[in-house]
This record gives sequence, structure tokens and C-alpha cells, in this order.
Amino acid sequence: MNNHERDRSRFGQPAPRASNSDAEKSPAIGGAAEARRRIGRGLRLLYAGVLNQPLPERLTRLVDVLAAQDRSTEGPR
Repeated sequence: MNNHERDRSRFGQPAPRASNSDAEKSPAIGGAAEARRRIGRGLRLLYAGVLNQPLPERLTRLVDVLAAQDRSTEGPR
């Protein structure tokens, strides 16, 4: 048995993604969707302050340098 087969036998097939109509039919699926929404909301609240901070000048300069290099290697379009 190779690693891929072992992983599949241990963990089974991935769960199919539920559509909104499926979530309304099954409380278990609806509960999982609600849990994902709560987790997402919590993460957005947790990182909102970080996302609103400006990029450090050093990182901004690096991005500018990389963008200039990228433009010079692309050539005319």
C-alpha cells in the first residue's frame, strides 16, 4: 500500500461541499456552515487591525523593485 492509498484509507474520501439548499435540509451540514461563518468572522475581527496597517517602507520598496524587474523581463506586449 502506497502513501496515497494509506491516507485515503485512514481519512476516507473528502466530504463534498454543501450548497445552501443542502445546508437548509441537513442540520449537521447547516451547523458546519454556520461554524465556518463564525470562524471566518472571528478571524476577520482578529486580524482587522493588522490588515488596516500600512505596509512597511522596506516591503514597499522591495515590491517596487520586483515589479520593475518583472516589467523589464516581460518586454513589449
